[in-house]
Amino acid sequence: MTTIRMPDLGTVEGTITLVRWLKREGDPVALGEPLFEVETDKGVSEVESAADGTLVSRLVAEGASVASGEPIAEIQGAVDRAAGAAVRAVPHAAPSAGPVHRSQGRSPARGPGPVLIALARKHGLDIAAIRGSGPGGAVTRQDILDRKGGRRAAAAGVGAAGASLGALQTVVAARVSQSHREKPVYHLTMRANLQRVMDERGRDPAKPGFTAFFVKACATALAEVPVFRQWMSGQQVRTHEQVNVAVAVGVEHALYAPVVRGADGLDVGAIGVIVKGLAAQAAVGMVERADSCFLVSNLGAYPVESFDAIILPEHAAALAIGAAVPTPVVADGAVTVAPLASLTLSVDHRLVNGGTAARFLARVKQLLEEGME
Repeated sequence: MTTIRMPDLGTVEGTITLVRWLKREGDPVALGEPLFEVETDKGVSEVESAADGTLVSRLVAEGASVASGEPIAEIQGAVDRAAGAAVRAVPHAAPSAGPVHRSQGRSPARGPGPVLIALARKHGLDIAAIRGSGPGGAVTRQDILDRKGGRRAAAAGVGAAGASLGALQTVVAARVSQSHREKPVYHLTMRANLQRVMDERGRDPAKPGFTAFFVKACATALAEVPVFRQWMSGQQVRTHEQVNVAVAVGVEHALYAPVVRGADGLDVGAIGVIVKGLAAQAAVGMVERADSCFLVSNLGAYPVESFDAIILPEHAAALAIGAAVPTPVVADGAVTVAPLASLTLSVDHRLVNGGTAARFLARVKQLLEEGME
């Protein structure tokens, strides 16, 4: 298995956006064959594969912002013939993009090329003093930009760690900003009685977290209402075939969205084990990116009654769950107190109308209140 990473694109300093995949999962890929398109401040370019084999996993969705060096794809049975994962960026529709070039993973003996030297000089840096993270210790564009950020932080009298977001969080910030700008979103809220969830959780020796119940209820509804597995890529409507549910996990100031794969085929206990494992991985920054079709964000551990979740770019909706609040309810002419939690569904109006969204949310509420077995 060979991991294809976003190449160092020389003097590009702005955001790198993966515009379009040119291969589908399962397609054969040849060394040097165009694999995907990227957009930078220099224009749109095709990026060629650095290996032969079969594309088994696309790790980044179309429209996502990507950092240099971030994993992009997995190629099975690959023969990596390219020194340092060589790629060629072929510009099109971008006269200012400069000549076609091939970046070839320099060895320490050759040192950095003139493009990187010029970039370092532009920011007043001595490239010889920069520790490289590339193959064989080679200095990359990201190394220069990281050092530039560190110098700015030092000048301001703060630590470099507080000067800017890390690479992963920069990608997360760009993705949620993109989604917030592009999606016409509306929200629906219903209150669900979580007494049955609490009772079932109490009877289970493993004590699965509340999030496991929310993931299971959403996964069941997603399997029944496939329109919620659609998403917009430009003007095209695409569909996620699997019910993979992302879970929002906050670790200090960072946000992760690890994925429960095939959640519709798992019981609550199994989902609970997976969610705990994903949270532990997020705590140490070891979260693998995977395709998902829906996001569950649970803030029920805090005194937050309701909130709106931002829909990820490759999703049609997201569910936000607030705290379960003891509330008087009337049933059969009697007043009792029940733990009611607000379920707020954020929906992309381009894909899902209000009636369908209301039925979906009502189904999630029903599953939580009446059981999922």
